Amino acid sequence: MKAILKNNLSFLVPYFLFLLIGAVVIFVNSKAETHLSINSFHNSFFDTVNTYTTYLGDGFTAALLILMMLAVKYRYFIILALSNVVSALIAQALKHFVFNDVVRPKKFFEGIQDLYFVPGIENHMFNSFPSGHTTCAFALYMSFALLTKNRFYKLLFLMLGLLTGYSRIYLSQHFFEDVYAGSIIGVSTSIVVFYFVQKKNHPWMENSLVNFFKNER
Repeated sequence: MKAILKNNLSFLVPYFLFLLIGAVVIFVNSKAETHLSINSFHNSFFDTVNTYTTYLGDGFTAALLILMMLAVKYRYFIILALSNVVSALIAQALKHFVFNDVVRPKKFFEGIQDLYFVPGIENHMFNSFPSGHTTCAFALYMSFALLTKNRFYKLLFLMLGLLTGYSRIYLSQHFFEDVYAGSIIGVSTSIVVFYFVQKKNHPWMENSLVNFFKNER
């Protein structure tokens, strides 16, 4: 586990910095104050950007990228698939059974404060904590970071996760706390899954669909 953490400092160090700053924000401000501050900054350009950025954490996007790993290496497919499935189960269990009374910004501010909503976006009302899209994004991109040795790519994958999380707040689908928690679930789950799958020394895991079809010829 120490080697995994050491080899991914270019992802984990700035991520832990995000967690530290985020903890201060959560401690100092109420979730309403933080959300209203973020909601006050908007324009048509960022409306468009965040409308599409949020799909970086969409289940369809994750499924497509995970399936693509079958053509690269079965081990990669297993790592990504397990990371996303396990983290999704944790997030959904928390949403629907533990924090099922936590509402989303639209419902929270209803009759209290007018929020800015991006035109064309359907805003949900309930099951706010934690953010499923953010959980999915960080599980996905943390897994990719674990699979590459390139430090720049690791940092890039972190940015994709953060952009996804920010888009959920910008679109008023979630509070900052929801995104914060979702990122922790995604990152921690991916590291644990990677640790155990990498320990499995099964030769078939190093194969792929590409090699399979080559051998069939």
